[in-house]
Amino acid sequence: MSNITTDIPFITSEDVAPSLPTYIPRHNTEDVLHASGIEVNSFEELYAQAIAPSTIYNYHRVSFYHIFRLTGTGNAHFIENKKITLNNDCLLIINRDILQKYSKRKCTGKMVLFTDTFIGRTPEKADFLNNCMLFQNSYVIIPLQSDKFTADVDTCFAQMKGLHPESELKTAETGVLRNWLYVLLMLIERQYRLRNMKLIASSNNNDYMQQFKQMLDTHYATQKQLGFYAGKLSISEKKLSQIVHAAYGFSAKTYINEKILLEAILLLKNTTLNQGEIANKLGLDFTYFVKFFRKHTGLTPAKYRQRENSKLKLE
Repeated sequence: MSNITTDIPFITSEDVAPSLPTYIPRHNTEDVLHASGIEVNSFEELYAQAIAPSTIYNYHRVSFYHIFRLTGTGNAHFIENKKITLNNDCLLIINRDILQKYSKRKCTGKMVLFTDTFIGRTPEKADFLNNCMLFQNSYVIIPLQSDKFTADVDTCFAQMKGLHPESELKTAETGVLRNWLYVLLMLIERQYRLRNMKLIASSNNNDYMQQFKQMLDTHYATQKQLGFYAGKLSISEKKLSQIVHAAYGFSAKTYINEKILLEAILLLKNTTLNQGEIANKLGLDFTYFVKFFRKHTGLTPAKYRQRENSKLKLE
């Protein structure tokens, strides 16, 4: 992560809703996912669902995992207010509870959406998900460069699609479907590990980094001091700063500031909340919020929102 500037293309005009919400929705799993806890669809099938227009094209969060098997070129997805462009055949794995939306420029390929409870309630299955490298970050992208790996992935998708319940939960087949999903996850994780040996060599630091990120996502509005997070991790502030600097090239304090700035930009561009309401959501004094935002972007929050709205009108 580099220092946030106003040059980052957070949202393009093709995906901006006509009217902005006052909050980012979090859709209940039971309202948007099959009762079995898993869906195996093509993107075309997803787009055809009646619920799609009111849910997927606006920023939202959901409590289930995504595995996209994308084909061809020109695919894109928006994650944490950034456009992810995917120009070759690849896998995109998205963690649960991640801010995201689908591009209106339709993607091609297939997907598996599943909950942690579908994987299983045993300690072994829970440990697998908690420790799976695919879900240690917001998302991962894995190119499909090996013919053998691609064929194995497509076999898993085909088997799961054949077992997936259409209208009712087929309990007799659920166990087999769960096993195929488990095989798919292990297959993808093995490939990911092969491509990221350097990352694995520093797994302890990665664990700390992941825990820090998760805590910051939860507490950034109320806890902005590095000591709070270092204390929770049972390491020194110096150690935490070293870990963040090794991963991103800047200090942990800068990382905290960038998180706050990102949330501020998100709220300015995607909601109708006024500056005072945004400052309150961020846990900042209004005057400090204006100074903080201007220091990092060169503009006041009001000027920034005005500039972005003018851009949209021109587009």
